[in-house]
Amino acid sequence: MRLEKKNEEMLARRKGLTGRTIVQSIWLLMSLAVAYFVATYLLNEGIITYQMIYGQLGLPRTVPEWAILLGIMLLIVFFMQFILIFGFMLAAPEGRRKLGEPSLSSRNIDPFDDKY
Repeated sequence: MRLEKKNEEMLARRKGLTGRTIVQSIWLLMSLAVAYFVATYLLNEGIITYQMIYGQLGLPRTVPEWAILLGIMLLIVFFMQFILIFGFMLAAPEGRRKLGEPSLSSRNIDPFDDKY
């Protein structure tokens, strides 16, 4: 009986994760597309050049240019994911919740409590 209550409580806690996972996957694909266009723009306009990257980072010339483009894209995606996490902390109720404040009521139901 208690194990069933524990299982039901775990399922209730995971209930809203599907929507967040879908939104985060869509955001990741959008950020990959944006990162590709921004990285190619920076390289085509000469703001960043391959020679600059080879010289500043000390990379050997055997590293292909597509690998450098991929690295720039990953940096841009990392920055965009950081913005998503920061926005979640500011906008979502779970992100604004202060941890460590004692109270008599708990957000998580105790499955081993026989009151319910």
